[in-house]
Amino acid sequence: MAASVVSAPMLARTKSIGLLQTAYVGLLLAALAGLQVRAEIGQIAAGFRPFVHPPSRVPYSWDMFAIRMDRCAVRWDPPLAIEGQRVARWRDRVWPIEFDSVYNDVRSYETVSTAACAYRSAPATEVTLQCFLGDGGVDEHSVDCP
Repeated sequence: MAASVVSAPMLARTKSIGLLQTAYVGLLLAALAGLQVRAEIGQIAAGFRPFVHPPSRVPYSWDMFAIRMDRCAVRWDPPLAIEGQRVARWRDRVWPIEFDSVYNDVRSYETVSTAACAYRSAPATEVTLQCFLGDGGVDEHSVDCP
């Protein structure tokens, strides 16, 4: 087999492009890290202390778009009858994410789960919600299907 020959100018150009790409990625990462450090300093200046209280919202902070959300696991007793399947839990019908589905508050979970009662298989069907609240609390309660 013949050996591949690369000219000296082509080799120099290839190395130059590699250095430019490396420099670009380095500058991008440095800028992002700089913004994050600036945001952390802003939180500390606003009084944030780890494990004492939540941080303040400052621009470019890791949590600037974070909101407190409730997560609920939903069950029906007896199971619903949907498209020939018996559905006892929300995750029986949807892809499991972290919990059954994602809504902002417990009231939204109640609204959607009671709307699903249209598929109930028995007149007396109960919806049970086990919720982990955004403030760290836990709420477990049941609602009768309307």
